[in-house]
Amino acid sequence: MVSIKNKIETARTILANAANMNMSQEILLKISQKIDEYILEYYRKSGEQKDGLKEQGKFRECVRNKG
Repeated sequence: MVSIKNKIETARTILANAANMNMSQEILLKISQKIDEYILEYYRKSGEQKDGLKEQGKFRECVRNKG
C-alpha cells in the first residue's frame, strides 16, 4: 500500500516534469488538483490521529474557508 506522503511526492514530481515539458495548462491544473486532494486526505488522516481538538479545529476552519 502506498502511503499518502508517497502519493504527494510522486504527484509533485509528475507536476514538475509536466511543467518542464511545457504540458498544457489544463493538464497541469488536473495534476495540481490531484495533489490538493492528496494533501487534504493527509490532513484528514493526521487530524483523526491527533487527540488535540485545537489541531482539528484549525483543519476544519481551513476547509470551510477554502470551500
